[in-house]
Amino acid sequence: MKSVKVPAFEIFLHEMIPLAKAMDVGVEVSDEKKLVLTAPKEPNRNSLNTAFGGSLVSLATLAGYGVVWELMREDKEGSKPQWHIVVKESRAAYRRPVLGDLRAICERPAHAAIAEFKEALRRYGKAKLKLRASIIENGNIAVDVQAAFVVTR
Repeated sequence: MKSVKVPAFEIFLHEMIPLAKAMDVGVEVSDEKKLVLTAPKEPNRNSLNTAFGGSLVSLATLAGYGVVWELMREDKEGSKPQWHIVVKESRAAYRRPVLGDLRAICERPAHAAIAEFKEALRRYGKAKLKLRASIIENGNIAVDVQAAFVVTR
């Protein structure tokens, strides 16, 4: 039997954010371009048998949070993280219902934005990063979330 390695962010989510565990959030892709999170429809459905709006915005927010979390995890200052990530503000636009399983995609920021973010964090001990995450179904954007995440040391 082949061993499957669970991504560190997925382990973190299930251990530290109870909602993510209840939603059964998983990491589908984590590469240099994007982070993709998934969640099954069943524990995240509403009375209309479509995805619950709160689950949709939560999954998209967790995708943005994950991009920041992975960015900070790359920071090699000490063996234990000495930073905190919070959502400062967010805005969601619901465009269409989601009929199947949930899938959130958050593109990683450009290198220049990352460099500016890390410089602000080094200089001031806190920094803000604005990200956009989308819930995609059948190639269409169902929900678009724009959020600002703040990291403090």
